[in-house]
Amino acid sequence: MRIVITDDRFDGRYEEEKKIFPDAALIISDCYNEDEVISACAGADGILLNQAPMTAGIIKTLDNCKVISRYGIGYDNVDLRAAEEKGIWVTNVPAYCNEEVAEHALGLLLSCVRAIPERDRAIREGRWNINRPTRRMSGRTLGIIGFGETGKAFWEKIQGFAFNTILVADPRGDIKLEELRTKFKNEERLFKETKIVAFEELLALSDFISIHVPLNESTRHFINSKSIAEMKEGVVIINTSRGAVIEETAFAEALKTGRIASAGLDVFEKEPLPRNHPFLDLSNVVLTDHSAYFSAESVSKLKTNTALNAREVLEGRIPGSAVNKPVVR
Repeated sequence: MRIVITDDRFDGRYEEEKKIFPDAALIISDCYNEDEVISACAGADGILLNQAPMTAGIIKTLDNCKVISRYGIGYDNVDLRAAEEKGIWVTNVPAYCNEEVAEHALGLLLSCVRAIPERDRAIREGRWNINRPTRRMSGRTLGIIGFGETGKAFWEKIQGFAFNTILVADPRGDIKLEELRTKFKNEERLFKETKIVAFEELLALSDFISIHVPLNESTRHFINSKSIAEMKEGVVIINTSRGAVIEETAFAEALKTGRIASAGLDVFEKEPLPRNHPFLDLSNVVLTDHSAYFSAESVSKLKTNTALNAREVLEGRIPGSAVNKPVVR
């Protein structure tokens, strides 16, 4: 059996995958374009995919492949329709890093509001008592866009910050507070402070916004010049979801003018971030390297579950975390 890892984000450390496939040929590649993926995946029975492209042009060459198992929650680098037509299952790993993403989003929010990275840089340059406008968070309004697992985890993390109101909106329209009510059964006040609203109302009323949505056609560039114009002047925005939910040219301009006071961004349309990107010249942006998911525990779970998803298919079972419905060959 031939299992191909398309891109080596884990620096050659694949103990978890080897335990799941002790007798398979585990091929570790580092692919960045279609030609490299086609070459590496020739003859593969299963593919463990990180950030390499998995286009229709690649998929049509995968005559032996039965499963493309994605490392992570998102799968926007995979052409699902092409995989379905080719009879290939596509799987992901949901909920492996909810706590880490929520913690990272909170860290970015605090870094932006308190200007922590900016003050750190200033001290290293010999400056002191940096005069930067700063507002307290308590008593203000927080907006959470997207209320899936990471959105809920973030909601839990910020309960001690005494926001006046927490507004929740989700493009998918499916917001359920029941499981949180059970978990916080003696804290009914939390649910009086949390209000489910339309997207436009959240934009208009929020002092701080944290984005937790998947990337799809309805969310691509949904933070754009129009939606930014509907926001409060001086809003703080955090994004740990997908880079392409933000139209970056309009976003950078709003940061320059102060329409957006500051932003904490872990994800970008092009990664790594190009060296001429306008975000790099802005002191009111906190940037991290698509690392919100990361901890020793989450990475181990991610690697194990990605391999288990592939093994399920290769052993003839229907995978538990499939994101498509392939034509059975």
